[in-house]
Amino acid sequence: MTLEIKNIMQRQPIYMDEKATVYDGTKKMSEANKGSILLGEASSLTGIITERNIIKAIAEGKALNAPLGSIATKENLIYIHENDSITKAAVLMSKHNIRHLIVKSGDEVVSGILSTRDLMRESQTLKELANVKNSDWFGSD
Repeated sequence: MTLEIKNIMQRQPIYMDEKATVYDGTKKMSEANKGSILLGEASSLTGIITERNIIKAIAEGKALNAPLGSIATKENLIYIHENDSITKAAVLMSKHNIRHLIVKSGDEVVSGILSTRDLMRESQTLKELANVKNSDWFGSD
């Protein structure tokens, strides 16, 4: 049995406007215990903010009142579909050196987020990942 993304993904991601401040986004992430924020709406996503974006922004001296859009990843967003396997998700994360995947439904609307934390919570995940060939893994963290 292959475990599908829809069985372990977070179905209620945080959405914020890209004009919201880094401070507001960071506060919202902390309150919700989430590692990412999606910019825009499910049907019209404009970017993603992750813990890494925030760390990089602070290291570069960005002000906390800077707009989220100024630190977001907006190009080359990596998506996965709800019915894809967890193995595909893990390989994509490793290949692109990312910790969050944007999940789309069959009608191409964003339906959630999948994080490395979500993958690790599932013991079945670990069993499936144990069977992935070394040649399928790319990148590192």
